[in-house]
Amino acid sequence: MTESPQRKDILRLELDFSRHGLASLKDKPVHTWQDSDIDRLADAYAEENIAPALYGPAFTSDNVRGLLALSHCRRCGKCCLPNPATPEHPGVMVSESDRRRIAENTQYSYKYLKKKAPINNDSPFVPGRYLPLPCVFYDNKKGECRVYDVRPLICTTFPLTDIPGRTGIAINVGCDYGKDIYKSVLGQMRQRAEKK
Repeated sequence: MTESPQRKDILRLELDFSRHGLASLKDKPVHTWQDSDIDRLADAYAEENIAPALYGPAFTSDNVRGLLALSHCRRCGKCCLPNPATPEHPGVMVSESDRRRIAENTQYSYKYLKKKAPINNDSPFVPGRYLPLPCVFYDNKKGECRVYDVRPLICTTFPLTDIPGRTGIAINVGCDYGKDIYKSVLGQMRQRAEKK
């Protein structure tokens, strides 16, 4: 049984499979993959700092909620700290409403937040205000976010991100939360294919 064209559009694989000993998976339908294959694939994406993309589902609040519900945040702080693989990344995007909400609900003033989040217009990143990493809200000693309940919107959707110019959702598998979601999605795809 081969994958339908629709299935191929949902799961886009941009990893050098052979480099990670996964070449045999490249052309095999997802329903034939073993749990160990999925584990190795998620680890390979994490090692390469690639967020696998699911093309097809739009980045809507319902889809994001559904995917986030597949696991839970461990509050590991990986999203709050610089990623050595992308040192050029400007940090955590904070909108006007994020800054106002945080200022209204914490000890951080709006003026302080505006100062800490300078405007970044450097391409290829979306223009806007970014808190540089490590995030000012991350408490190194406790290993947690100081404003978790009112954190920036982008933090509430992590490890999921929109794919600019495409309909789809990218899953950052650099933390256990993202890996769990990705593995669960592949597991669900495998189960659906097995029922056909």
